[in-house]
Amino acid sequence: MYLSIPTHDLAWLVHTASRPIPARSTLPAIQGCLIEAVSDRVIFSGTNLDWGVRAALPAKVSASGSLVVSAKILSDIVRTLPPGDVTLSLDESAWALIVKAGNLEMVLNAVPADDFPKWPEPAGGHKITLPAQAFRQLVRIGATCAVSNPARPLWGACLIDMLGDQLVMVSTDQFALSKAKADMPTPETRAIVPANVLQDLARLNLKDSDEAEEQVSIEVCDGYLYFGSNNISCFTRLIEGQYYAYEQVIPKTFTSTATVSTEAMAGAASRASIVASEEDRAMRIILDSRSQTLTIRAGSAEKGKMEESLPAQVEGEDIEIWVQHRYVLQALSKINTEETRFGMTGQVSQMIIEPVQDGSAEGAVKSTSVIMPMSPKGAF
Repeated sequence: MYLSIPTHDLAWLVHTASRPIPARSTLPAIQGCLIEAVSDRVIFSGTNLDWGVRAALPAKVSASGSLVVSAKILSDIVRTLPPGDVTLSLDESAWALIVKAGNLEMVLNAVPADDFPKWPEPAGGHKITLPAQAFRQLVRIGATCAVSNPARPLWGACLIDMLGDQLVMVSTDQFALSKAKADMPTPETRAIVPANVLQDLARLNLKDSDEAEEQVSIEVCDGYLYFGSNNISCFTRLIEGQYYAYEQVIPKTFTSTATVSTEAMAGAASRASIVASEEDRAMRIILDSRSQTLTIRAGSAEKGKMEESLPAQVEGEDIEIWVQHRYVLQALSKINTEETRFGMTGQVSQMIIEPVQDGSAEGAVKSTSVIMPMSPKGAF
């Protein structure tokens, strides 16, 4: 193996392929990057067996070949290299990777590529292609409520639900639920995916020449989800089990609604979080149709109390409901419209938070957050 590649491209390859690689493992091969020089490209792969990333870029390849080298050591080296070209070559007699840049030469221990885990490949699954920006937005909203809990793996999962004419992503910890949907043609299938993996995929720099035109693919096949772009391909194992019947949790009608400024509501909820009890994190939302206000109250014996009334378009019955402020702030942080709608049906029924859309462009991502009410321990 012998190839030459710009330092910035090498840095991207190492960083991208290293994302799933564990810091410690009893299997040395999965602590390394698989490097493959093929024709006019170089491919870097990393995995922890549950998910993996493969990144490829053009390179000047003089001799093909492959090896596995420590991802951490290579990453540490690349960070120190000046701009310019780097050559990578394999010394087969010593199974070592030789790195040369300017007057620098480093020799890194390597292992044969055969020691690297076999990479799963899709074989005719359910596949869709969508804009990368839409994928990122779906994950940003849809995976919001996922929390790591080894005893409850579905809490740390995100459901990808392909409904034929909609792509939906949902997560919940059973105290709050977040749903993102986009209208687009899809096959009819669903997959339960680790939310942290989806979030990592959404953060990847796809290194496409035109970000506005970036496209990604999602394919569900034989217990895996496959993700792809021009320069990246990934896999992740699916979580087994039956996901919650999320549509039954989302109210369709309300006895009370309020439309309020998103920015003002986020500010008020943030101030409520400062004085709310550390124990239950509760704040009270009060809708008053006569004064056309939405009022927030919160407090604790240790910190004090607050009350703030916001102008709102209130329809239906007057109502007050207790909810955790962190779920309200979490929902509002995903909304980028000027106004937000709150929907309620009684003090003991779940509350929804949705952006007020000014039209629905095809492929636009729409969000719905559901928050369960609570019984506060304080009197504020």
